[in-house]
Amino acid sequence: LQGGSMSTSATRKTANNNAAALKTLMHLENEALAANDLITLKHIAVNRPRDLLQTGHIFWITRSGHKIKIDAISSQSKLDKTTPFTQWMTRQLSLRARQGELNDLHQWEFDNSSEETPFTYPFTQALYVPLAPNPQRGGLLFTREHPFKEVDNHLVRRLAKIFGMAAIMTKRKKRKPISVNKRVVLWGASVLVALILAIPVPMTTLAPAEIVAGKPHIITAPFEGVIEDILVPPNTAIQKDTAILRFVDTAYRNDFILAGKEEAIADAKLRQAAVGSFISPTAKRDIAIADAEKALASARKDYAQDRLAKTIIRSPKQGLAIYSDPADWRGRHVTTGEAIIQIADTAALRLRIDAPLSMGESLKGGARIKLFLDNAPLNSFEAELTSASYYAQSMPGGHMAYEAYADLQFETTQALPRIGARGVAKVYGRKAPLAYWLFRRPLTLMRQSFGV
Repeated sequence: LQGGSMSTSATRKTANNNAAALKTLMHLENEALAANDLITLKHIAVNRPRDLLQTGHIFWITRSGHKIKIDAISSQSKLDKTTPFTQWMTRQLSLRARQGELNDLHQWEFDNSSEETPFTYPFTQALYVPLAPNPQRGGLLFTREHPFKEVDNHLVRRLAKIFGMAAIMTKRKKRKPISVNKRVVLWGASVLVALILAIPVPMTTLAPAEIVAGKPHIITAPFEGVIEDILVPPNTAIQKDTAILRFVDTAYRNDFILAGKEEAIADAKLRQAAVGSFISPTAKRDIAIADAEKALASARKDYAQDRLAKTIIRSPKQGLAIYSDPADWRGRHVTTGEAIIQIADTAALRLRIDAPLSMGESLKGGARIKLFLDNAPLNSFEAELTSASYYAQSMPGGHMAYEAYADLQFETTQALPRIGARGVAKVYGRKAPLAYWLFRRPLTLMRQSFGV
């Protein structure tokens, strides 16, 4: 009786375990079929079967011929395919796929003694089962420390059918059909966006700009010498014939004094020759020589006087004296023709633009320009491009740019800007679709980065 009671108790315990396992399997099947996407389904497949089967790792395997890809591993929310373990497992499965061992249920043992294994994998027993109904698309891989039994084979086959069919159902799930009204709105919005993107707009580019004198008169050095002082402050309005520059005149003043002495000597010789001609007939021949010497001395004196007068330079016109700093010029040696000061007409202004290399195609004569000055950001000035350099030049900042000039167009109510004012010029180039205007910079960056 006692033996019969123990047998009945064991039978009841086994029946209870089987019932619990069946309940867990049904719950797992319902959960798999209710998965909204494939990622959720793979997460369920590699984690939830642990409630039914004692296992260390579960892998979701995707196949494309002999090419193997691991999509999910148990206990990992995000799979890193660059880890040594994932790469090692991928090589192991690829080798067995080429040998045809993954076409059906297959069990094997990993060899941790191989030199290709950089670590010791504790779960050496592996069981692979392909997903139903298409075993060539992939499968599930179970690993643990002890060998799998026959009853485990039946369970993993059932799991493969559940998750295989659930994967097919997940891919076939369709979105809720759009109503007719929504379709019309969607198509209408698409057409409207396409029309907006096709609107032609001018290609615009921003570039640094500066107000410069339109036709300035350049004061240059009339001869080689040393500047003693500049007589007017920079950016000063001056009148015509105003003294603006003085050279060191020591040598030129001495030359003028010596030339005057030489002229006096020549004049004395001429008078002496004239008096002697009344006494000696031969002295008449010396009059011509003395007269030539006096003319030469007078010419030297006039030349010395002219050079002495040029040591003080006067303004040839009324305007604004533009130069850097008087301290930069005092005591400076200059050569003949070297530019020193600009005399600018404050009413004749131009716009100089340092155009970047990317806007070379927009630098065409007659292009419209809108100028925004830094000292008056709320006001703008219109301008028209007149000329641009053919080759890019090196700017003070170290970058390359085209030097372009434009004529400013003022309204009667606008105040003239100050020479030297800086700002930003918006250059309007050729027209292109709005889509190209929006995506030209990403396209340029992509071509520069990837060469496509």
